[in-house]
Amino acid sequence: MKRNPIFVRTQWRLAGWYALAIGLLLSLCGFGLYQAVLHTQRYILRQKLESLAGTLHDTIEPVLEQPGKLNSQVTMMLPGLCFPGEVCQTLANSIENASGRHIAGVFQQQGYYVRFVDRANQVIATIGQQPIFSGSLVASEYWQQLSGVKDDSNFYQISMPLRTRSNIPWGYVQVGRSLQEWDAYLYLLRLLLLLGVPFAIFLVTGASWWLAGLAMRPIDLSYRQMQQFTSDAAHELRTPLTVLYSALEETKLAEELPEIHQNLDIMERQIGRLSQLVKDLLLICRLEQRPSLQLNPCNLSDVLTDLVEELEGMSVNASVTLKLDLRTPAPTVILGDSAQLYRMVSNLITNAIHYTPVGGTVLAILDRTPDEALIHIQDTGIGIPSSEQNRIFDRFYRVQSDRARTTGGSGLGLAIAQAIAQTHQGRIIVQSELTKGSVFTVRLPLIYTQ
Repeated sequence: MKRNPIFVRTQWRLAGWYALAIGLLLSLCGFGLYQAVLHTQRYILRQKLESLAGTLHDTIEPVLEQPGKLNSQVTMMLPGLCFPGEVCQTLANSIENASGRHIAGVFQQQGYYVRFVDRANQVIATIGQQPIFSGSLVASEYWQQLSGVKDDSNFYQISMPLRTRSNIPWGYVQVGRSLQEWDAYLYLLRLLLLLGVPFAIFLVTGASWWLAGLAMRPIDLSYRQMQQFTSDAAHELRTPLTVLYSALEETKLAEELPEIHQNLDIMERQIGRLSQLVKDLLLICRLEQRPSLQLNPCNLSDVLTDLVEELEGMSVNASVTLKLDLRTPAPTVILGDSAQLYRMVSNLITNAIHYTPVGGTVLAILDRTPDEALIHIQDTGIGIPSSEQNRIFDRFYRVQSDRARTTGGSGLGLAIAQAIAQTHQGRIIVQSELTKGSVFTVRLPLIYTQ
C-alpha cells in the first residue's frame, strides 16, 4: 500500500533526529571511554614507575659515598649494571647468580630501563636496553615523556634525586618504560571507536527508521480513517442531496398540485434522513470525547424486555422471529445511562433483523458472570466474512452496501453501539460465520448489582 509522502518524509526526519541524537551520545561516550582508558593507563604507569624508582632510591642512597660515582656495593646490589664503554651482558644472564636479583629482576621485563646520571646530566651507568632519544634530557625534571629516534617510539620516565651518606647531592636515578605496547593498545582502541561508532550509528539509523514507522503507524491509520470517513460521509450525503435536487427541479416544472405534494414528501424524507445522519455523527463525536455520564441504576432486564416489545412490529414486517431469553433469575442492574444503553441494544437488534433472511430468528439473551453483564444478540442471518469482522464497527462501513441502502441504514449503527459500550467501560465482541449467522456480545462491568 502506497503511503502518503508527508508521513514518509516525517518518518525520515524522525529517524534522522534519532540517529543524530544517539550518534552524538555514542560519540561522547566513546570520547569519554578513550579519555578514561588513557587516564587509567597513565595512572598505572606512573604508579609502577614511581614504585620502582622509589625502591631503587631507598636501596642505593644509603650506600653512596662520592658524588657521581657508584661503588662496589651498588654494583653488587644491581646486577646487570653497565658503564659507558663496556660491553654489557643481557639482564637475564647478569642476575643468574646475583644476590640482588629481586631488585634488578623487575627490569627484566621488556621496555624498562634505568639510568644513573650525575648533576651535569652525564650518564654514569645503565640497566636494560637504553633507547636513543631525539631531544635533550632534563635530569632535574620529575616526569618526562620522551620520543625515541627509532620507530617513533615514546617513553615515559621518572627522575629522582640521589644524595650521598653525607647528604651531598649525588645525581639522579632515572627509571623509564617504553610506551610502544600502550600506544598500540590505544591505537587499537581508537580504531575500534572510529569504526564501531559509525557502524553503531548505521544500526541506530535502521532501528530509528523502524521505530519511527511504529510511532507513525497510529497517526497514519487515523489519517486513513479520516480520509475514509470523509469519502464515506460525502458519499452518504450525496444520495439525499441528489434526490432533493431532482425533486426540486421536478417541482419547478410541475403544473399539477398532486405532483408538487409528492415531490415535497420526497424532499421531506430526504431532509429527515440528512438530519438523522447529522445527529448520529454528532452523537459519535460526543461519545468519543468520553463525556462524564449521568450514571443511574439501570435494569438490563427491563431494557431488553421493552426493546423486544417495541421492535416486534419491525421483525413481523421483515418476516423474522424475535425472541427474548433472560437467563438471570435476579434483575441485572448496572450503573449507566439508560437512554444510551437503550440505543446501543436497539442498534444491535435492528441490525440483526435487517441482515436476517425471511423466516430467520433473532434471539436477545441476557446473561451474567460474577463480574460482567452479558447481552447476546444472536441471529441466523447472512453472516460476516472473517476478513471484514474487524471493520464492521467503522463509521459508514457495511458488509453489503446495496442491501443496507434498501433498508435505509447509514452504516453508523454499530459504530454508535461500540462507542456507547466503551463509554460504559465495556466492549462488543462479534462472532460470525458466513450463511450461518452472527452473535454480537456486549460485556458490561457489574458496577452495581442487586
